[in-house]
This record gives sequence, structure tokens and C-alpha cells, in this order.
Amino acid sequence: CSKSVNANQLAQVLNQCLSVEYGVRGNSLLAAMRDGASVNQAALNTVSFIFPNMVNVVCFSHTLDNVGNHFEIPTLKEFGSLWIRMFRNSCKAKLLWKDLTGRAPKSYSETRWWSRWEVYQQLMVQFGDLERYMEEAKDAKVCPQILPRLQEILSDPQQHMLLKLELAATIDVGQHFVKATYFLEGDGPLIFSCYEKLSAVNQACQAPHYPNVHAIATAIAREDPGQNVAALERRAKACVEPAITWFQRKFNVDLYDLLMAFKAARLFCPVSVQWLRPTDASVESLRAFPFLDSDAIINGLKAELPVYLAAAEDVNVLNEEQKVEWWHRQEERLPRWATAVKQVLLIQPSSAAAERVFSILKASFNEQQDCALVDYIQASVMAQYNKR
Repeated sequence: CSKSVNANQLAQVLNQCLSVEYGVRGNSLLAAMRDGASVNQAALNTVSFIFPNMVNVVCFSHTLDNVGNHFEIPTLKEFGSLWIRMFRNSCKAKLLWKDLTGRAPKSYSETRWWSRWEVYQQLMVQFGDLERYMEEAKDAKVCPQILPRLQEILSDPQQHMLLKLELAATIDVGQHFVKATYFLEGDGPLIFSCYEKLSAVNQACQAPHYPNVHAIATAIAREDPGQNVAALERRAKACVEPAITWFQRKFNVDLYDLLMAFKAARLFCPVSVQWLRPTDASVESLRAFPFLDSDAIINGLKAELPVYLAAAEDVNVLNEEQKVEWWHRQEERLPRWATAVKQVLLIQPSSAAAERVFSILKASFNEQQDCALVDYIQASVMAQYNKR
């Protein structure tokens, strides 16, 4: 679209593109991956009347990234924003940091999820270098408008303490969301493992582990006997509890039905099925996918289930691609399951793959190339996307 559109306009564009330009039949559209913008949800609600088999997937990577917006870390946000601005605006600041620490400063990108957390992580790991860096940066007259505010935060005992506590809590809790986000934004057949990744994050949130918070609180109390370790830990944990609560509500309530579909998809993993030991009742859970919600399809899968379990008995594959190769070899032996797998594999847990195409396009073609032919643009983007 050349301009912003509302939900009805977006639905019209999608229907025109899918039904008219590409001739997609009503029962052939199996999934749509999108970010959480309300206009996208409303548009797909309209589109689903024409394409009833469509699974509407809210991008899990976007949702996990939104957890960071619910951390209550005012001191760290202020310090971190100034820190990012300093390195974004000054090559001299970057060179000075690298000369001092031997490491380049982590860069922040608004389009790369959780890159701010990576900046925070580097801050925590190299926190001991901050004071010396500030002194050398002041002598070198680096970022004279930003540096004084950074020094002010570090020199104030209360803000210094809050900065360290908020930083430790953010790193301890944020790491679970960061790892899951980067896994789920991949290009491979992630539907096999998506639920397990998200379930692991949920379990980590139910019993959070705070090693950095404990270490920082202990160090603060050692330097200032008036401080209590337990009270400092409670203060740090309070910074991230709203984010944990938001995540648990989002994934256990708001996105429950979608998660159940990804949970059911584990039945297609020849490794997971060995310990899941599905029964005919388990196969019924695959009705969570509209394109599989048919008595003929489900009964066919039930009929082949014993053969599938026997074939998967000794499967020992290393990665997701090998699981797809295994299914390719079983196509004649398990035609109904193989057909269902081909459909389910089209569903991705995030919209990252599509967004990477736009990033490549933006980086490769600017305003001076507006007249470039479509086939040239497509060939260039495809070659870069596939690393050719």
C-alpha cells in the first residue's frame, strides 16, 4: 500500500491480491502470519469469510518483544536511551569504548527485536568500565550534551543503586524471552518445536531465577551495611513482575486457542511423538487447524497412526530440516500424515521471514531506483534472501 489504510481498506487489498491477482481458491489459504496491530486483526477477520481454512497467527516474536515494554525500569530506560544515543551519534564514542574495553559497543536497531536488551547485557557485563570510560570521554569532549547526564546518574548513589538493580533484573528475566524470540523468527520448519520453546519460557516465568539480582544486592549490602539484601532483591523483582504477569495472561488466556494448535502440531514431530505416545483421542486435537477439521481427514490419520508410531520408534534426528527429510521418505508409507504435514509446515510462528524481505528491499533499492523493473527487483531480493 502506498499509504496507511484502515481495516476495511486492508481487507479489500488482501482480497484483491489473493482472489483476483493470484487466483487463490477459498479453501487453499491455510495461514496468515501478522504482527499484533489491531488493524491487521480486523482485516483478517473480514478475509476469513472468504478463506475459512486460514489459521490467523499472531507473530510470537513480536509478542515476546512486547514483554520488554512492561518492565518498570525508569532509571535503566533513561540511562539506556542516553547510552544508545551517544554511540549512535558519535563514531568517536564508539572508538573510545572499543579502545578501552576491546569490544565494540552493541548497536540498537528498532527493527531488530530485543537489541536493546543486548545493549543492557553489555552494560551489565562491563559495568566496571563505565566510570573510567566516562572520565576519558569527558577529557576527549565526546558527546558534551549527553555525557553529563550519564555521569549525573552514575554519581547519584540512589540512582546508581537503582540502575544496577533494574539492570540485573532485566537481564535475568529478559534472557528467556530473547532466546525464544530469536529462535522463533527463523526460517525453518519451526512448528515442530514452537510450543516447547514457549512452554519453557512460561515455566521459567512461574519460578524465575535471579542470579544477577542476588549478586548485585549482596554487593550493595556489603558496601552499605544499612541496606538489606532481601529488601533489595524484592525491589529488583518488582521491576519485572508486571512484564511476567502480562506475558502469562497473553499466552495462557489471550492466545490460548492458537497455542493449542501449536501444541497439537507436536504430533507431526517424529521425535516428540515417541514420548507423547498419541492415541486416537490425541489426533482429535488436530482439529485446531481448520484445514484438518474434517471427519474424513481425522479418521484417515487415526487409521495410519499405528504405522506412524512404529515408523518413528527409533528416529534420531538432529534438527528440524532432518525431520522434514524423514517425512519425505515416509510419504508412500504414510500418505495421509505426509499430506497433513505438508500443510502444517506452511505455518510459521512469526512474521519475521516476510519482514526480512522488506528489510532487504529497503537496503537494496532507494528513491533513485524507483524505475527498476519488477523482475530485476524480485531476482535481486530472492538471491539475497537465499544467500546466493
